[in-house]
Formats: sequence, C-alpha cells, structure tokens
Amino acid sequence: MSDDRRREEKERLWNEVLGKNRTYEQKDASEEIELVIDEREKNLKETNTTNETLKDAELAMDELNRILLKQQKELETLSEEMKKSDSIDPSLMDVDRLERDIRKDYGKDFDLDLEEEKPEKKIIDTEKIFDDIYNVISSKIMGQKDAMKQMIIAFRRPYVMGEESGKAKNVILVSGPTGSGRHEAVTQMAHSLKEKGVFASDVVYTIDMSRYTSGAQEQIFLQDLYEALQGEGSVICFEHFENGFPSFLRMIDSLATTGSVVLNKRYVLTKGVLVENQTGLVKDSVDSLSAEGKYLIFITSSSASKVQDAFGADFMYHVLDTVTLKPLDDESVVSIIETQARNLESKTKEHLKVDIKIGEDIQKWVKDHFDKTQGADSISQIFYDFYVSLSHAVLEDNLKDVEAKVIIKDDVPTVVFNEKEFVLSRSKNSDEEIAEVNAELDGIVGLDMVKNYIRSLQSHIAMQQKRREQGMKTAEVSKHMIFTGNPGTGKTTIARLISRYMKAIGALSQGQLVEVTRADLVAQYVGQTAPLTMSVIKSAIGGVLFIDEAYSLYRGKDDSFGLEAIDTLVKAMEDNREDLIVILAGYKKEMAGFLESNSGLKSRFPNLIDFPDYTAEELRKIACLQAKGKGYEIEESIYPKMEEFFAEVQSINAMEAGNGRLARNVVEDAILAQSERIVKEENPEMSLLKLEDFDFTVKVKPPKEKDTTTLEDLMKLTQK
Repeated sequence: MSDDRRREEKERLWNEVLGKNRTYEQKDASEEIELVIDEREKNLKETNTTNETLKDAELAMDELNRILLKQQKELETLSEEMKKSDSIDPSLMDVDRLERDIRKDYGKDFDLDLEEEKPEKKIIDTEKIFDDIYNVISSKIMGQKDAMKQMIIAFRRPYVMGEESGKAKNVILVSGPTGSGRHEAVTQMAHSLKEKGVFASDVVYTIDMSRYTSGAQEQIFLQDLYEALQGEGSVICFEHFENGFPSFLRMIDSLATTGSVVLNKRYVLTKGVLVENQTGLVKDSVDSLSAEGKYLIFITSSSASKVQDAFGADFMYHVLDTVTLKPLDDESVVSIIETQARNLESKTKEHLKVDIKIGEDIQKWVKDHFDKTQGADSISQIFYDFYVSLSHAVLEDNLKDVEAKVIIKDDVPTVVFNEKEFVLSRSKNSDEEIAEVNAELDGIVGLDMVKNYIRSLQSHIAMQQKRREQGMKTAEVSKHMIFTGNPGTGKTTIARLISRYMKAIGALSQGQLVEVTRADLVAQYVGQTAPLTMSVIKSAIGGVLFIDEAYSLYRGKDDSFGLEAIDTLVKAMEDNREDLIVILAGYKKEMAGFLESNSGLKSRFPNLIDFPDYTAEELRKIACLQAKGKGYEIEESIYPKMEEFFAEVQSINAMEAGNGRLARNVVEDAILAQSERIVKEENPEMSLLKLEDFDFTVKVKPPKEKDTTTLEDLMKLTQK
C-alpha cells in the first residue's frame, strides 16, 4: 500500500470513528443524532426507499457494533500492510494511539483484539563470531597472536558475563610500545564486529587527554567526551592520560568505576553543542554523563603501575582485561615488510601504471633502516616515501605503462626508468645530516667550547640507542640547556644547529626549532596562560623550544601569569623529556633570579653553556663572512684598523655593541657608503669595500651597571 493510500485510509478511519461524539464530550441536547449506517443505506435513502431515521435504540446499537467490527478488520489490514513496508512514514505509525482513543471513546472493556508484535531478541553465537574475528585480526596485526587472544576475550566478556545496567560494557587496558599495533588492533576489532552485525557502527572515538591541559578547557573536554558517549560507535579510546589534567582524569575515572560522572555545572545542547546553562532550571538539561553500552579502552606505553599513578587502585580494580602487545620480533618485521612491499607493487601498478618489483635487497634495506622505536609505523612511513618518490618520477617524465627497476645505490633505494635514476628516499640519512651540521659548525667563527660540547653528545646518545634496541636499561641524561651571554654571540644559531644535530643522531624525532619569548607564552586573561603555553610546547615536541630572554617570564611573586607559564613548562618538560629539549637564553644575572622562581627549574637545566663575547679578530672574520655572503670583499689592508675598532668597542660595552650584530652592521653601513662612492667613479670596483667606506667612530657608552654574576654562580644554583 502506498503512503498516499495509507494517509487516505487513516483519515477516513479517524473521520468515521474518532470524529464521532465521544462519551466524555458534551453535545447540545437539542441536537438530533443522525446515524449514517453505510453506503448502501445512504443510497436507499437517496432513492427514497427509506427515509426514516433510526429511532429504535436497540437497532442503533446493533448497527454500531457492525460498523466497529468492520473498522476493526480494516485496522488489522492496514496494520499488516504497514508492517510489510520497508519504508513507513512515522506519522502513519499511530495504530497504538488509535486503539487507545477507540477504547476511550467506547469504553475500556471494548476489545479490538489487535495482537502486538514484540521484537525478537537477537541471539548471538559469540563463540563462533569471536573465533572468526580472531583469525582476521591476528593475520592483520602481525606477531601479536597472544595479545589478540586477550583482545578477543576482552570484547567477548560482556556477552558471557552479562552487562551491568548503567555501567560500561568493559574497561580495557591496552599496553605496548609505539608501533606495535595498539590502535590498529582496536580499529580492526570494531570493524570486524560491525561486519558480523554485533556493532551498529565501527567508529572508534579517540580522546587524547594531553590536549586538555587546564581547567579553562573544561567545556571543550566535556563536548568531546559527550559526543563520544552519545555517538553510534561502541568503542572509546583514551590515550596520553598520564599527562591529563587532574580534574578531567577524575571524570574519566568515575566513568570507568561507576559508569557515570556527575558534572559540577548544568549544561544544555544548543545546535548540537554542549554549552553551560546560565539561566537556571531548563528542560532537557545535561548534568551527568553515562558510559553505559560503551567499551572504555585506555591505551598506553607505560606499565600498569604508571596507570595506577594516574587513576588509582580503584580504577585498576575495575579494569577487567589487560591486553599487552610486545615489540616486533624479526619474523614479524619481515612479514610486515613483505606485506608492505606487495601493497606498494599493487598500488603502483594500479595508480601509476608502472610495474615494479621490490626485491629482497630493498626489503633488507628497509629492515636495517627503519626506526625500531616506532615499529610498524616507521616501516609504513618508509614505503609511503617510496610511493611518493615514484609518483614524482612518473609525473616529472610523464611515464606510463613502463617497467621500473628498484636498486640500492650508495646505500640509498633508487628507481631506474629508461636508464634515468630517481632516489626513493625523501630525506637525508643520519650520516649525511650529521656531516652537514658539522660542516656548518666548522663554518661558525669561535665558540670552540660550545662546538665541542655539542659533538660530545653524539657518542653518549648513540650508545644509549644501542642499549635501548637490545632491551637494556638506558641512562638518560637531561638534555635541557641554559645559554648565557650577551646579544649577538650566536645563541640562536647554535640552538638551531642543536635541533638538527639531535634529530640526526636520533635524540629527537623531528628536529624543528621553535623560538619564543614571554609574549608567546603568557596570556592577558586568567585561565588562558596554561593552554597558550601548552600549545607552544606541543608545537616544539620532537625538537627544541628556545625561550629567549627567559628571565622575563618571572617578574616577581605577584606575577601569577608568569608563574603559571613556568609551572606549565616544568610539567611539560617532565612529561616529554624523551622528545623535547628546552633551551633558556638570557644574561647571567637575570637567569640566576629566574632559576630561583621555581625549584623544579634548577634541577632540570644541568647544562650551562656560556657564550663569550667575540674577540676583535673573530669579529673581523665575521665581518668578512658577512661581506662575502652579500657579494662583497673587504680590502685586506684595513684588517688591522677594523680589529682595533672592534677591540675598543667590545672593551667599552660588549652587551650593547651587539657582538656579531656589530660586525653585520659595520658591513651593511660600508655597503651603503660604497654605493654613494662608486656612483661618482667611472670604472669602480663594485665588489670591493675600501677604508673610506667604513666608519670606525666609537659610539657606544659604558654600561650603567656591570653584571658580576658568573657561570659558577649559576652552576651552584642548579646543584642545590
């Protein structure tokens, strides 16, 4: 029956039955009741066969019963047709309501004898379903068969034990090293359960607790949590909870242990967004959240004791299953590489129209060069780089339907198209990067002590990497540093080289330099500083956070914003100590006061590097390099005069003179003067800077107050 036909039939039924006078409705007594029997009776009346109104009450009741029986059959027919339809307008699903109204109209004892169809309870053969799923996920998450058995048990548990009303289906801890397949295992599990019809959706919600760093982010956190709890997916993963904000961790703990969390504020949904209610009691307010029907999964690379440190013993009591993934063994690594190789061959042929063969020599190269600390993720990244490089080669030479050969040349994977070679590696290897950084260090004038310190780190970090790869304990040393020295002594330049050097030797994952000052870390309003500071720190994770004039973060005990930034910095340094280096830069005197502002700072910066002022000879060499970089050459005859000038300026006030900046300024002024000079000459030497181009007038004044703080004074502070 079509929707239009249903509507017509429904409207007729309402008119015939519910449109009549009901037992509880008042009607004007003077009105006569005319009872129309049916269409046949109406036709008889129109042909004047009979024109009498039923007056006999007994006859009227018999006719009424006949009408009701007829309408009952029509209702049953309509109901059956609606059940058979795959798509029914919700507005037509009013049979129950229609039945209630009929009973109300004609008495509660009136029985329409309509059978209610109760939904059949779905019976799930969990043993067979989960056995099938185990075969699937154990073949995709290689080398983790024991862990996948634990995963199967964890997800099947509520179907065997039963679910407790108002609580999560299960609380599961998934632990293992980075790259072991923790997230992939959970995702594959949800996908398989969706395919088997157990889950309505295979969506896995992931909440990164490290994103929420202060109480000011409560509404953002609750909105994300609410969407996950209300979503169709049955799985919610929590990660990086070791670094989570304490009050938010308490909420998650309550969800895991009691199944719900009572919010300390009342919220309402506005256009799908959870917002704080400011108007008192309102309808449909949200003042609690429930984990009923959800799997709560906590993913970590830490031990169970670390998890207990974050949540407590009661939380661990409610963790019914622990899934532990192990580091990849050689057999698993080989299997993953083989699978990735076949996938690359297939994808290259399908999309790039190029036939390639990833032979054993390439696979061995991947095995030798992938990052063991990143596991399967690193292997996937290498093959992704291969594919990007192949696509670049195809686009550059407009290749199509050709065969390519992949070889190892100079320890670098290389693809050969029509005797033309393309390097498949998208980045320099560590040896190349180290050599390049060392060359730049050699090109820096002076700073021999600083250079020696940087190079001394390589052997120590390399040894710790080898110990880690062999499963031995490592003796991590703090790599955070304090740079002291006057402006222009090369602190920022060295910080940039350190970030690249640490990436090359494996101490950092990314190698970027993020240079900030107080203005980038401290906000103007209450509650904004911690999130702002944390966002800057996150951008520096994997590299170096360089805070210039760091002492400006502390302006006294009344500077609550600055102290909040320092506290946030100290905590973030501890949480990310393996993949973040913080360098504080400033004058010795001011840095001494800054270290006193927070006891945690003193112990976290054991590496104090003082950048001495440049000598006159060093400044002259810097000036020559500056000139050469701009396409000029300084006449050698003026070297003595230049060094004499630099020596006098440095002796008076090296702090304000600018050191390296002084040399740069002198050269730039000379270039401007030379331009004015050679305009008047017929055949000038356009690249030569002569004595008359330089102004060696000493303009600096002695400092008002001399800094008497020494490097030893700072070292004593950090050793307290």
